Amino acid sequence: MKDETLVHSVTHLPHKILNNYFLSELPQLVLHELGHDTCFGFARAVYLVDNPDFDHLVGVAGFCKNECKHHKENIWHKPSLFKEDMEEAHFHGEMKKFLRNSLRRRDVDIHKSGDIKELGRAMGLNDPSFLAWNMKHGNHGLLIYEKNKELCPWREKMLNNSSALLSLCGISGI
Repeated sequence: MKDETLVHSVTHLPHKILNNYFLSELPQLVLHELGHDTCFGFARAVYLVDNPDFDHLVGVAGFCKNECKHHKENIWHKPSLFKEDMEEAHFHGEMKKFLRNSLRRRDVDIHKSGDIKELGRAMGLNDPSFLAWNMKHGNHGLLIYEKNKELCPWREKMLNNSSALLSLCGISGI
C-alpha cells in the first residue's frame, strides 16, 4: 500500500505543478510533497540551484519534518496559503535565504563531490545524501537530504527520477 501511495503522489505532481505554476512557493510545495512520509520520508532536505553564469548557489526550498506542523494537512487543498503557513518555519526560511558562490564555477563536480555532503552538514543535516541533475540554461539542480529511514533500492531510483520535478517549478527572486 505504501508503494501505491508513493507512485500516486509522484505521478500526480506534474499536474499539481501545472495547475499551480503561478505560485511563488511552488518549489517549496513540491519539496514538501516529496519529503513527507507518504513519499520519501525525509527528516530534512534542501533544494538548491547552482548557476555558474551568475556565480550563485541559491537555496530555493527547505524541508524539515518537524516544521510540518506549521502547514495544513493537505498542502494542495489551498496551496496559496502555504507561504503564510510556513512563516514560522525556521529551517524552511533559512534555506530559502541561502546564497553562496557557484560550486560548478569553482569546478566542483556536484555529481560526485564530498563537498556536497560537507555543505549538507553545514546546513544542519546529519549524514546527508544528495542528488544532482542538469537543468536548462546551464543551471544544475541539487537536492541534499537527510533520510528519516533507509530507502529500498526501488524508492532510491524513484527519488532519483522524481527529484528533477523540482526543476519544473519557476524560481522567483533569483
